Amino acid sequence: MDIAKQIIDQRINKIIDDNPDIFEGADNERNRSRAFLLLGVAAYLDIDMTEAVQYLTDGGNDGGFDAAYIVEAQDSQLHVVLFQSKYSTKLEGNSNFPANAVEKAVNTIKCVFDPSAQIELNVQSRRKVDEIRSFLLDGAVPFVTFVMLNNGLTWNRDGQNYIDNAFAGQEQVRFEHFSHSDILRYINREQPIHTRISLSGKSVQENFNYKRVILGRVSVMEIYKLMEEFGEGLLEKNIRRYLGKNVVNDGIARTLLDADKRQNFFFFNNGATMICRKFSFNGLQEQDWIVKTNDLQIINGGQTCKIIHQIVKENPDLDFTGTYLLVRLYEVEDTENQGIIQDIIYATNSQNPVDFRDLKSNDERQINLETGARDLGYIYKRKRDNVFHTNAIPSTVAAEAVFAVWRESPHLAKYKRNEFFDKYYPVIFDQLNAAQMIIAVLIFRYCDGNRKKESLQDGVREHRLYSQYFLAYMIGKQILQSAGIRLKELTHANFFRIRECFEQKKELMYQKAETAMTEILKDYFNQSELSEIDGRTMAAAFRRFDLMERYLRNDSWWSLNM
Repeated sequence: MDIAKQIIDQRINKIIDDNPDIFEGADNERNRSRAFLLLGVAAYLDIDMTEAVQYLTDGGNDGGFDAAYIVEAQDSQLHVVLFQSKYSTKLEGNSNFPANAVEKAVNTIKCVFDPSAQIELNVQSRRKVDEIRSFLLDGAVPFVTFVMLNNGLTWNRDGQNYIDNAFAGQEQVRFEHFSHSDILRYINREQPIHTRISLSGKSVQENFNYKRVILGRVSVMEIYKLMEEFGEGLLEKNIRRYLGKNVVNDGIARTLLDADKRQNFFFFNNGATMICRKFSFNGLQEQDWIVKTNDLQIINGGQTCKIIHQIVKENPDLDFTGTYLLVRLYEVEDTENQGIIQDIIYATNSQNPVDFRDLKSNDERQINLETGARDLGYIYKRKRDNVFHTNAIPSTVAAEAVFAVWRESPHLAKYKRNEFFDKYYPVIFDQLNAAQMIIAVLIFRYCDGNRKKESLQDGVREHRLYSQYFLAYMIGKQILQSAGIRLKELTHANFFRIRECFEQKKELMYQKAETAMTEILKDYFNQSELSEIDGRTMAAAFRRFDLMERYLRNDSWWSLNM
C-alpha cells in the first residue's frame, strides 16, 4: 500500500470539489488527471496553484506537453519548463513512465524549438510555442527542462535510450522525473528537519551578539546524503529558484566532473549558508565534529547543493573523496531575534538573481495589502501555501496585474516575473492600496479569461492570444476616465462603486480596447489585414517597448475608431 499515492489522490479530489469552474464536464478520470497535473506543476515550480492554472495547455493537440512555463533570464537565455503528465487511477502497484511518452517528449522538443518545424497544436499550446519561437527569432538561447510527471516510477531503459540518442552531450536539454512522492514532500515541507552534519577537519565556532556560528568544510558526499534524505525540504527558506542549465550551474557541474578541478572545489565555490534553531557538538573534540541541528535550512547555496546531489547521483563511479564545500551554520532563534533570519537571507542572496517573494512577504506593504484586502472581502496571499482557491489573490498575480494595469508596463509584466519582488518591487508596490490592487486583478483576470475565447471580430483573433496584458492596461484607463478619478483617488471609500462600474461596463470596455488594439497593430505592421501576421511576430510585438511608447503611453489610441 502506497500511502503517498492515497494522500495525493485525496488531495486532487478535494481540488476538484472546491473548484468546479476549473474542471469542466463530468469525466471524473479526466478531471483527476488535470488536478494532478495542476498540483504537480505548482509543486515543481514552487508556486501557488492559482498561478499555475495559466501554464496549463493540456487537451487534444497539445503538442506533447501539458503545461509550459516560460521566463526570460539574463545573458539572452530563455528558460522553458515543459510538463507531460500521466496519472494512474489505479493506486495499487507501480508502473514506469511510458517509454513511448518519453519518445513523444523528445520529438516535442525537436519541433517546438525549431522555428521551421510544423506542429499541430491547440490554442493554448500554439500560444506558448509562438512565444518561445518569438524569443528564438530574437536570438535567445533556450535551456529546456522537460518534467515527466506521474504517480509511479521513472522511465525505463528504453525511455532513457530515446533521450540519450537525441540529446546526449546537449547541455541545453535535461529531463526530470517528478512523482507523487516529490509532490508530497513539497506539501509536507514545512515539517522541521532535525539531523546531523559531519564536518571534516578543524572548524571554527564563535559566539557574538548573542548568536552562535560554525564555519567549516563539509564533504560533498555529506551534502549528497542531506539532499537525498530531505530534498526540497531543506530549501524551504531558500528564496532562489533552481533555473536548470545556466552559466553558473554549468561551471559547478564541470568542476565536479573534472578529476583535477574537483579537488579544489572548496576554493572555487562560495559555499552554502545554513541556519538552524539549535546546534550542539562535542567541543572537547579537536576536529571532525558531528553537529546535531534542530530545524535545519539551507538559505544560500541551494543551487550548488542540488547540483552536487545531481552529479553524485548520476556518476556513482566517480571518486569524490577530498571534495569539500565551505559551510556557514548559524544558530538563530527567530522568536528571540525577530527579522534576523530575513536579514541573513537577504544579505546572502542579494548579489545573485533570486525570487524575492518570500523575502518580501513580511514587508509592511505586503501586510497592509493583506489587511486591506480582507476588509474588502478578499484573500490576499502574501506567502505561498498549498491551499487552492480561485478567489484568493497570490502576491505574484497581484504584482503581475498591477504592473500591467496601473504601472504602464504591460510589455514587462508577462516575462519579468522573477524580478517583480526585486528590481520592480518599489515600482509595483509603493503607494499601492488594496482597492487598487483588487481592481487591477479583476481587470487582468477578465482579460485573461477572454483570451481563451474565440472572437468573431475581424483582426481580433490574430492578437487576442497575446494582447491581454495590454488590453488590461487599456481597460484600467477607461475605468478611471469613466469614474472621473485619478489612480490615487481609487481607495476603499469608492472601491465598491468602481467595482460595480467595471462589472457593468467591462464587456463594452473590452470590446473598445480590442477594436483599438486591432487598429494599432494594423498601423504598427503597416498591414490592412492582420491575418498575414504569424503568431511568432505577433508575440514578439507585445514583448517590445515600442508598441507601448508609440501608441499607448500618450493615450493616442483613444482616437482610433473610438
